[in-house]
Amino acid sequence: MINLENLVFENYDAAIWCGAEMDATELARAASVAIENKLSTVSVTPAGVGVIWPWVENRGIEILSRFYVNDASEVTVSAVTQNINSAFKNGADGAQVFVAPDDVDAFVSQVYVIRDDLFFNKKLFIGMDIGEINPLDWDGVFGAIKKIRADGVTLVLAHDAGDKSDFVGRVYAAANAWDMKNMSLQFVVGNLPNRIEQASRLFNSVRGDAAPKLKFFVNV
Repeated sequence: MINLENLVFENYDAAIWCGAEMDATELARAASVAIENKLSTVSVTPAGVGVIWPWVENRGIEILSRFYVNDASEVTVSAVTQNINSAFKNGADGAQVFVAPDDVDAFVSQVYVIRDDLFFNKKLFIGMDIGEINPLDWDGVFGAIKKIRADGVTLVLAHDAGDKSDFVGRVYAAANAWDMKNMSLQFVVGNLPNRIEQASRLFNSVRGDAAPKLKFFVNV
């Protein structure tokens, strides 16, 4: 079982990211980690929702199910919304929908009209690879996300180039553009204390009002 001591800082909440390859036993273990560490959220694939739900039911732990939009065609978006609805019926409390920055406008335009019905009493987080968002693109990306009234944004560091990475610069640009007063911000950076601390410190420095709403997903 992982030790979260070096991963949990005072300015944000930690959460559990359950990999797609995890079986029922591993999902139960992840639920145990969340319960023992009093964490608020677990992220799982749609197939994992029904498996992990009995373990966290009535524990005050939210289940977010992950979905990936490979393109913003009507057929793809329709299939994704159907799968989101199925996940909600299986116990998910919300969805993290990952889209490419270039597709976010088209995705929002299609889902906007059904947003209230599909996400009634459920949460919506729009996810993207932070490495695909250029500094001048943040205003447009955040504008689209505000239009659909998402509950938050999930930013993934899909590839970490170490010292050659521009992660800090991209987070700094995001913090400067952040104006989502009623939204939370989630980061998926793996179990990397340095990346967690960098993002946390940047938001505390640039956007202190948003810092308490930061959440970092760690792997188990």
